[in-house]
Amino acid sequence: MSEPSRRDDAAVDRAHQLTLDPLSDRTWRLCDRSFASCDADSVVAYIELRDNGMYEVTWVSHGVGTATYETLGELLRDAGELFARTRPRGAGKPIPIPHRPPLALT
Repeated sequence: MSEPSRRDDAAVDRAHQLTLDPLSDRTWRLCDRSFASCDADSVVAYIELRDNGMYEVTWVSHGVGTATYETLGELLRDAGELFARTRPRGAGKPIPIPHRPPLALT
């Protein structure tokens, strides 16, 4: 139970472009592959397998806070939904600013 199964790894691939990077035998980093691995924006969350068998997640992007999950599959589904609900980060079309016509010189 201390390591993600192959089925959970497949769920990571389906959930946007997310990967689990092991940090130790009980901790992982959830990363977004659409960013370079050296880019801090690539880190989505930190995951720890607690002594009670629950996975505690600390979200660091796309929502800040902590959550607890019974399975990695449940966690990855939520991560995928979180990505689906939020706008992609980065450059995009700017929002136009309304302007007034120039003042007439009299």
